[in-house]
Amino acid sequence: MIKRLLNKFIKSFTFDYDREKVEKYLSQSSNTYDLEQRIRELDQNKKNNPYYI
Repeated sequence: MIKRLLNKFIKSFTFDYDREKVEKYLSQSSNTYDLEQRIRELDQNKKNNPYYI
């Protein structure tokens, strides 16, 4: 139980977790216009993020 919890916690700080989260969000788009809007929104959020590289 604790091992599983620690694994989830550690996984939340990896790049793969972020990538999967973004891919899931983008896959929920209903058409190409919606997809472009979501991509634009993600790009704007990255620029406002102080940890953006």
